[in-house]
Amino acid sequence: MTKRETMLLWLMGAAVLAGAGMYGLTGKGKSMGLSAPGKAVEATLAAGQALVKAVKDAGVSEIQAHVATMALRPWEPGLFYDKALEFQTEGPKSESLPAYTGFVEVGSLRLAIIDGYEYREGDELETGGYLVEEIRPDQVTLKGLDKDNKAVRLPYQDPSFFTQ
Repeated sequence: MTKRETMLLWLMGAAVLAGAGMYGLTGKGKSMGLSAPGKAVEATLAAGQALVKAVKDAGVSEIQAHVATMALRPWEPGLFYDKALEFQTEGPKSESLPAYTGFVEVGSLRLAIIDGYEYREGDELETGGYLVEEIRPDQVTLKGLDKDNKAVRLPYQDPSFFTQ
């Protein structure tokens, strides 16, 4: 057995003994220490106030002392949103444009990487609605497949933009 395993076993044994001792001393499941929840809250507040005083005495900035003080304030009622969420099921949907993130040119073959898929000129996008009309290193021109045949230009976007 390694030294680490031995230490872990000793720590687990100590935790079991401490738990058994607390259970045995209090009489099978009664809480140990403070008898009423109000006293527990008061003890927690007193400990928190002592911590705030220690933080202020440690020579921290005014902002850090204010944050420590604000942490002890009780929460205001109605802090959380308590109304049911409403989902919009009808109405116009906002259409987001695909992202042009890569360009590959091998001989006369040009490929555009749009939303993670490779396309040649004349290919239809996986999401539908557009046909790849022209591929250039700086932009891709898409042609709409609807009745308007509206052209959309997608500028090249560096893929590192999406990981920041």
